[in-house]
Amino acid sequence: MTQPPDKDSLATPEGRRVEQAAAALSPVERDVLVLSAGQGLGNAEIAARLGISERRATRILARALRKFDRALAERPRRWWRHWRLW
Repeated sequence: MTQPPDKDSLATPEGRRVEQAAAALSPVERDVLVLSAGQGLGNAEIAARLGISERRATRILARALRKFDRALAERPRRWWRHWRLW
């Protein structure tokens, strides 16, 4: 469903970072992200195209955005910094 990026977009460091971030996603996460951000479809339309429930499409999109954002972060987030110390 997703199309490979053109060679010009991968020539920049930012393009390579985006490609690496997209590679961290599962195929269904990539598809949902492309349908949402790339084609502007809503969750109901994405769900209908992929044959899944709207709730599942919403959850997959949220997970894909979270993973994509983390992969694009300048520095990796340290998991222990998110714990609360009581």
